[in-house]
Amino acid sequence: MNKIKTIAFAALSILSVYSAKAQNFKEPVGYKLKNGMNIIISENDKSPKAYSSFTLDAKAFNDKKDGVVELLNAVLNENAGKNANISFKDNSGKLATANADLEKDLIEMASLIQNATIDQKTFNIAKAKLITSIKLQDYDFDQTVNENSINALTLADVKDFYNQISPEKTFLTIAGDVELNTAKASAKKAFGNWDKKTQEIASTVAK
Repeated sequence: MNKIKTIAFAALSILSVYSAKAQNFKEPVGYKLKNGMNIIISENDKSPKAYSSFTLDAKAFNDKKDGVVELLNAVLNENAGKNANISFKDNSGKLATANADLEKDLIEMASLIQNATIDQKTFNIAKAKLITSIKLQDYDFDQTVNENSINALTLADVKDFYNQISPEKTFLTIAGDVELNTAKASAKKAFGNWDKKTQEIASTVAK
């Protein structure tokens, strides 16, 4: 439970940038879906929106190549297209939406994560945009994310890392203007059927 609280508070601190009233979050409730995915929910009825954060368990990916997480994020952002509510940055995917749209947008974010299109065209576009961002220094990337590390990565590297991601290695934090039981139902509907085999098939098809 201590690990869940630590990750919950870390995620909530990130989500708090969206709302000046973020300190009203209730005690987080943590549990697991049947597929092993860790879910953390914290209600705050004074928050203007519902916020979600999809986070990788860093300890499960100690041997990852430098920059591969951020390059995968760039690929996922290309998949997200015009949905301004969803973004991928650092070690997580983030969603900020109205309470009424939580389930719909959470399902869309889950679909992007589970069925990402990782082909050469998408990879090239994402890589070029990320390198441009690094050159412009328009974001405070981790020191391992630089032109050299990104240029060294291949499409195969990103696919291999993507295929290592499975439910039990991830956390989903839902916070803000949410109701506990409704948020639980949305999390289950969005991620409850996720399994590693389905994800690997999707990645293999997108060549």
